[in-house]
Order: sequence, then C-alpha cells, then structure tokens
Amino acid sequence: MSRDVTIEINGLDQILKALKAKPPSARVGILGGRDNRQIEDQAGSGGSSPIGNAEIGAAHEFGTTSVPKRSFLLEPLMDNLIKRTEGSGLTDKDTLAKVIKDGSVVPWVKEVTALAEKVVLEAFDTGGFGKWPALKPETLAHKKNHQILVETQQLRGAITSEVKE
Repeated sequence: MSRDVTIEINGLDQILKALKAKPPSARVGILGGRDNRQIEDQAGSGGSSPIGNAEIGAAHEFGTTSVPKRSFLLEPLMDNLIKRTEGSGLTDKDTLAKVIKDGSVVPWVKEVTALAEKVVLEAFDTGGFGKWPALKPETLAHKKNHQILVETQQLRGAITSEVKE
C-alpha cells in the first residue's frame, strides 16, 4: 500500500538560496582611513605620525624584538567570539529560522561582525582579557594612563568592522 506524503520545503529552498549566494566577507580591525595617527609635541601642537595605527597594531598583535605580543584581535576573537555569539542568541533556533526565512545571511553576519568588534574593544579594556604582559616600571613612569595600549586611545579608536556582500 502506497501513501503520498507532502513536505513543505520552503525553508529548504531558502537555505539553498542563502547558501548558493556568494558568502559575504566580514572584517574587523584597523581598516581604511583609520590608519592615521596624530602626534602632539611639548607645545601642544602636532601633526601626523609617520607610523600608522596598522603598523603599531601589527607590532603589538604579533610582537617584535622590542614590543611584547599583546594580541587585541586574533586571540580575543578565537577565545571569545563563539561563546559570545552563542550567548547573544545569534545561534538559537528562532534566529537561524529567521535567516532561513529571509533567505540571506548578510544581516546575521553583520550582527556577528558587530559582536566581534565589541570583543576586540573589550580586549583593550581588560588587558587582552588578562593575558597581556604587564608594563615595565620604566614604561609606567612615562605614562599618564597606566592601562596597556590606551594612552592616546588612537589604536583602540581605529578599530572598526565591515561586511561586504
């Protein structure tokens, strides 16, 4: 005995539509016009620094012979983004069902990217979630602010994100 069974596949069509589209690219870091730094001399006037935020950021992200590694991008994102994404509701059934219904992952990727940017900014506030090496006493003697990597806020302020379709 045979039976006809009808299955609604509208959701599957939406998933396939979303997956067939070229996936968006998401970037978090020092992007575009955020590289410039201002310097201030003793008289209070200043100009542009010959070294940009990207170069200073790379030195701290990966470390150099004279700068210890203080990852504010890769390690904080690897350690925290998945937990934060799960905790934010971005991976719950209703949210994913909305992605399927809408037929686009772009709005969802934008939310994940905004969350990633928040994780990076929190790394500055927490000393890399407590992982950054402490400042040397001679460095502390010259700083107004005793937090790491936030003396002028220029590097932290250069962090941004974008999603391209």
